[in-house]
Amino acid sequence: MPIKFNQVILDKLKKGRQKTLSKKVELSLLSDLDGFTRVVNDARVKLDDAANDFVIRYMDIQNEGSVLSDLQFDYIAYMSDLKRAMERLEANVSELGIDPMSIQEYEDAALTEGIFRANLDDFAEIVSTAQNMEKL
Repeated sequence: MPIKFNQVILDKLKKGRQKTLSKKVELSLLSDLDGFTRVVNDARVKLDDAANDFVIRYMDIQNEGSVLSDLQFDYIAYMSDLKRAMERLEANVSELGIDPMSIQEYEDAALTEGIFRANLDDFAEIVSTAQNMEKL
């Protein structure tokens, strides 16, 4: 166990009475050292807590990125199914001379396809960013 600094100083002062000390002893150094140690330890604890919180949130975001990727895959697959169904309907109604846009379900599907195309690039960028997050 280390000797307390106070005891070292007192011992030196006691011996100093017997002989003259060559330097002025600055007792305030002890409180400065103790104060700086507390400040550094407090800063380390705060940094450690913040780093742990960040890691947890970052890992949650990585998991959400994985979910986004899965949802994007499903979205594209479902859109592909919708597009094939639209093409089959187009082929069937064209033989009858009917404009597919005159059918409400086809019109709804066409609107959905347009929304899909309008959002595809944005979704791709978001998912790509999520997938490229560095692993901790």
